[in-house]
Amino acid sequence: MKKIICVAAALAAVAFAAPAMAQSTASTTGTGSITIIRPLTITKNADLKFGSVVRPSTGSGTAVVSAAGVRSVTGGVVGLASGDTPQASQFTVAGEGGQSISVTIPATFTMANGSDSLTVTTSNNLTGSAGAQTLSNALGGAGTLVFTVGGSVPVASTTPTGAYTGAFTVSAAYN
Repeated sequence: MKKIICVAAALAAVAFAAPAMAQSTASTTGTGSITIIRPLTITKNADLKFGSVVRPSTGSGTAVVSAAGVRSVTGGVVGLASGDTPQASQFTVAGEGGQSISVTIPATFTMANGSDSLTVTTSNNLTGSAGAQTLSNALGGAGTLVFTVGGSVPVASTTPTGAYTGAFTVSAAYN
């Protein structure tokens, strides 16, 4: 009988010890995820063109091409109908639909004719901050954003004549 009691006591001790051991550890399962989106591309569709203008005979003025592509002149500058048709530059950003992007456009750039130069102040048609734009469509589809860049350039009576050209860089990045 003593043997049965000892065996029963030993079994009881093991039964009570097992749950106590299980309570001293715990586990759970984690998951991982990733969303793959297409890279951004940016394409120039059109260049900024001020067209041909006549400098003022005295003083200074300005030639402006709005982001909508409309040229205006002030201060004695005369816009000619001949030559390049004035237009705003146009760009298309393509990437993953519905994603937030930042567009960077320089505030100014320089156009030169040999050693002579003119500073162009840019404008654009982006709504709000250029840093907070959204591509069209939704995640899983291609999205785009088309924007234009215009500018204004001062023209003085002393500005040397000739063809002025210059380049500027626009960029886009996912936020």
